[in-house]
Amino acid sequence: MREFDHNGLLLAEYQGKLFEKSEEMECSSPIFIRRFLHSNLLKSLDSDLYISFDVNEGIQSVLVQFGDTTYGKVKYSKAALFWMGYMYRYIAYTREQPTSFIMKLFDHKQMNAVYYSYHTQDPEWCIASLLDLNNMSEEIFDNNWRLKCIIKEKGNY
Repeated sequence: MREFDHNGLLLAEYQGKLFEKSEEMECSSPIFIRRFLHSNLLKSLDSDLYISFDVNEGIQSVLVQFGDTTYGKVKYSKAALFWMGYMYRYIAYTREQPTSFIMKLFDHKQMNAVYYSYHTQDPEWCIASLLDLNNMSEEIFDNNWRLKCIIKEKGNY
């Protein structure tokens, strides 16, 4: 597990602001999140490459890659979007896992649903509670543990 240091804070705040700014896009929040999940911007964030911390550039990057659309009607609140973006990056950064993996564990619908109860809590408390809600443990973030589970399932001891 990596310590949540200054770099982690910058990345989490940036991703939170990016999600928050997505509320201004034409598409629904779930559509933005799906596009972000498959974006080159996310790949840059996950690989710790240099990125501009300009939120407008980040939104523009997603728009250039996927375009904008009026598809979808569900819009999450700006506050919920910020919290989701921040938490996804916090978890990915501290657990050293790809954001796509984290977003599969805790999908945006669940994150939006727990926002009002969780957003004032410590991020580590939120992670423990999300894991508990989903009948998981911290072991899920251990690549070796997941590999052992796959081997057991396949019966290839």
